[in-house]
Amino acid sequence: MNRDIRQFVSHHLGTAEIQYDPILKGGSDRTFYRVRVPSGATFIFMEYGTEVEENAYWAEINRFMTEIGIPVPRIIAYDSRRRFMLLEDLGDADMHSLRAAPWRKRRRCCLMALSAIHRLHRTPLSDVPASLKLCRGYDRSLYTWEHAYFRENFIEAACGLSLSGPQERNWTEEMEALIDRLQKIPECLIHRDFQSQNIMIRNDRPVLLDFQGMRKGNLFYDLASLICDPYVSFSPSERNELIAFYYRIMEPDYSFEKFTGYFWDGAVQRLMQALGAYGFLGLKKNKPAFLHHMANGLKNLLTAVDNAGGLETLSHLLTECKTILARKNY
Repeated sequence: MNRDIRQFVSHHLGTAEIQYDPILKGGSDRTFYRVRVPSGATFIFMEYGTEVEENAYWAEINRFMTEIGIPVPRIIAYDSRRRFMLLEDLGDADMHSLRAAPWRKRRRCCLMALSAIHRLHRTPLSDVPASLKLCRGYDRSLYTWEHAYFRENFIEAACGLSLSGPQERNWTEEMEALIDRLQKIPECLIHRDFQSQNIMIRNDRPVLLDFQGMRKGNLFYDLASLICDPYVSFSPSERNELIAFYYRIMEPDYSFEKFTGYFWDGAVQRLMQALGAYGFLGLKKNKPAFLHHMANGLKNLLTAVDNAGGLETLSHLLTECKTILARKNY
């Protein structure tokens, strides 16, 4: 704990008698401490690095989300020059911690979380302040980058597979067709990492975290991040209930069948990105805990591929990966 951090926290909390407990969570270049003062009150200190540019967007996006009625942590103090932030403490309960709870309880939390993210999705892009910095939106090049990220870090690095000549051509055709379908979905603001560990539960209500990657994209990327989350298992009936719930609150001007088609295409894209991230963090960033989420992520991706259709080359590769991961005991 360096002196600058202690001075920053002490100044804003009005005491030097502070206990700092490190919080070890996630795969980013940020440092977190739980800060405890003599009264027993607790706060969260965050220092973010410069490795990922979007970390610097967090504070302004937090304010924007507050303005449109989305629950996010309250900022107590912020120093952009030193990249320090002091936040309210939301506790330790997130949707991931409820993964073994009865569906009745999990269902309520999921429905509230979907209702919260719907406020973001329905916000007109014209209402986004011109000064608000966001990551570059999803276009063909970003979708293609995620496919390459998945292929390099999961198919090749984690599973040790390479594509043959015919597979290469079929892969390219399938991925281009997937992008064509995704680009037909109306654009909106998305969280981009709307998964169980980024949804805290405070007073039985969801509060969203890790929204610094917000950008323009398709809402099904967010829906799949939660409903096909590799960190949490849903039964088919539970998953279908959540998909149907969002369709009802969204009230789109197209059929439920078309909506579910969009959902599964979005799920394929999101899960490829997630598996690529697990491979990258686990193998290249030496964070092996992420490797243990590959099996569930792969299972969910196989389900999404089966429902989306038209992805035979990807399906074949994933079937091979399933055998390989079982042998590696990931």
